[in-house]
Amino acid sequence: MRNKFFHILTATVIVASFPFVQSSGGQVYAQDSLPIQAKGMWIWMLWAANNGNLNPVIDKLKSTGVTWVVVKMGDGDSYYNKSGKALYNWAQTYGGMDSVVGIFHKNGIKIFAFQYVYGVPNHWGVAGTSESGVANMILGVKDIDGLLVDAEIQYDTLTNRVAAAQAYLDTIRAYHPNSFLGLTSWARIIGHNTFPWTTFLSGVQVNMPQTYWAARPTTPQNELGLMNGQFASFTQTWVSQGDSAADKPIMPIGQGEYFGYGNNIQRGDISSFCNLSQQMYHYAGVSLWEYAQIDSPFVWDEYSSAWPLTPVSQAPATPNDFDLSQNYPNPFNPTTTIKFRVASFGFVSLKVYDVLGREVATLVNERMNGGSYVVTFDASKLPSGVYFYRLIAGNNTAIMKMVLIK
Repeated sequence: MRNKFFHILTATVIVASFPFVQSSGGQVYAQDSLPIQAKGMWIWMLWAANNGNLNPVIDKLKSTGVTWVVVKMGDGDSYYNKSGKALYNWAQTYGGMDSVVGIFHKNGIKIFAFQYVYGVPNHWGVAGTSESGVANMILGVKDIDGLLVDAEIQYDTLTNRVAAAQAYLDTIRAYHPNSFLGLTSWARIIGHNTFPWTTFLSGVQVNMPQTYWAARPTTPQNELGLMNGQFASFTQTWVSQGDSAADKPIMPIGQGEYFGYGNNIQRGDISSFCNLSQQMYHYAGVSLWEYAQIDSPFVWDEYSSAWPLTPVSQAPATPNDFDLSQNYPNPFNPTTTIKFRVASFGFVSLKVYDVLGREVATLVNERMNGGSYVVTFDASKLPSGVYFYRLIAGNNTAIMKMVLIK
């Protein structure tokens, strides 16, 4: 790209078909806690898309069901929304970048920026500007929804990569402690073991691997499986080593068009990518690289029909009547206890799943009276790793994570 849980609501809400978001290591997040969900689109050069006319771009995105976009606003120490830069010059037509953000928001589309980073000072020799300084200027744009950090090959070989990544993130957080940050980088850890994964992931809220199957070349099924499996495995190791902050939700970036190498995008690729991401891996969202390169009508058609949002009515609940506690002890070996409370008589389900979403144990599956309960989970026959357990009682659902270390 360098150049190129769940909580209870009192009304009808719009949610994706799966009620929670699973991270690579099994951590569960409420879907509405993440500003990026469902379908997104990367736009490398917004100022050039549709010959610089913003209206057809927005119309196309809305007709496809895209609810968020990512626009390049920086490269190293070069800030694109600065006087004399193409983005700045184009944005003046619409009253400046602040106004552009407002136009997207009025159309129900969130707008994030991305910045390619090198980890070295003055990559482009811009006087008085650093990479973190550019990041802070990007986050200073009024109402911008967040920044996605594009870190790739330079951080594989940089000798001070950990220190450089940490300093970059620390400086951003010093000025924008509550801003949304994401990481986009490799879709595979093996082959990029020297990349400072835990440093970057510990400082962001979402992990967005570049899952470009056709460029490999392979299929969406194979690429998603490899990506998900590697992040699940390595995250278990990171958590066991004390880097639990690196366990972040995954939202893969798919390939929307031929890159000039590998294979062409085939019919069905986009549908498979979206459906697998939603139904098998339970990701909160996906996105495609990139708007101006997608020329095949079938890609737009498949993306339009993918990831539908379904209205779901959920009855209100009194917090004191329904509760799922953190298991104790945690981490555990090989047994742990789980406490929960249900409001009234009804069917209750308490099941345990592995990081791939496979059911590994049923602890409760029966009708129960309202009240508090304690169950014991014996994991003596399971391998070490991250697991999560889900309690369902009536219209109420809750999910927690636990770690088995043998």
